[in-house]
Amino acid sequence: MKYFIFLLIGLLNFTACANDTSYTQIGNRAVKIKDSSKNSEQRVALVIGNNDYRGVLSKLSNPINDAKAIKNILEQRGFKVFYSEDVTKRSMKSNLNHFYSALKKGGVGMFYFSGHGIEVDGQNYLIPVDAKIEAKSDTEFEAIALNRITKRLQDIGNRLNIIILDACRNDPFSRGIGTGGLAKVEPIGMFVSFSTGAGSVSSDGRAGGHGLFTEALIKYMSQPLDLRDVFQKTRKDVYVNSNQKQFPAIYDQTINGRFYFTYPTGASSSNKELDYRPEPIITPKPRRESSYRKRDREVQERSEPTNISPYPINKIPPKRTHVEEEKPEKYFHPKEDYSSVVGYD
Repeated sequence: MKYFIFLLIGLLNFTACANDTSYTQIGNRAVKIKDSSKNSEQRVALVIGNNDYRGVLSKLSNPINDAKAIKNILEQRGFKVFYSEDVTKRSMKSNLNHFYSALKKGGVGMFYFSGHGIEVDGQNYLIPVDAKIEAKSDTEFEAIALNRITKRLQDIGNRLNIIILDACRNDPFSRGIGTGGLAKVEPIGMFVSFSTGAGSVSSDGRAGGHGLFTEALIKYMSQPLDLRDVFQKTRKDVYVNSNQKQFPAIYDQTINGRFYFTYPTGASSSNKELDYRPEPIITPKPRRESSYRKRDREVQERSEPTNISPYPINKIPPKRTHVEEEKPEKYFHPKEDYSSVVGYD
């Protein structure tokens, strides 16, 4: 009876372990793949959609629809999603702080923003619905700078961060029609994608539907494709469906392994060589000192007093408290000889 109980316990343990893994055939060998539902790596996302803009910025039709669709597919694939609609600057900052705090535990982070975005002097800004922008120069005070978000994510140092911006809309401060878009960005250690190329404008799509970019992105996120393949196929679909007018930008600076929204299972991955060995996480090096900060530091150094003392620091001789008065030297005239003077006796 005792042996029967041990045999039963061993059989149950084997069955439990077998349920945690699945196998896929690659060529002539099988590769063991963990079930995506039991994947231990944390997945966190912040998804924002802004429609109801005020002032000079036009209202948009589909960002909230796009954001809801992205939220749903991410939740189905194990992401913890922070979701907001028509956010003000204050609430956007609050959402970002919650997102940063969650990412400190590591794993994969994804930030999706659909709404208005503007490029000012080479910097990209994401605009909340309550922004009071009367002139383009107001943008840096009323909007959220993208480079601040990327810098904060780099400082956290989690394995991978994905940034998706469907924010390349018309620039209301540009004189030309159909001009605007965002500037190119390449933060080290991240994967960034814009709905169209740098300096170009994307389509908002039909009212009540989805934009071209997000519609294609959802389609390929649902398939067992590598992160790069998802965006390459999305780019191709958008380019074709827009009659070659919209070409999504991809800035791939990832350094820590591969990523799948939908984990590959079954025969769909039989044509790819998959590697699931954990890779060491590499933290990006700190950014180089900017030219402005370097200049300010050099000016500060030049303004500091320079030590011109002939003595080494901390070895200056003590000050003399008493100085003897110098006495003039006595001059003794030689005795004069007047014997040669006539009449001198």
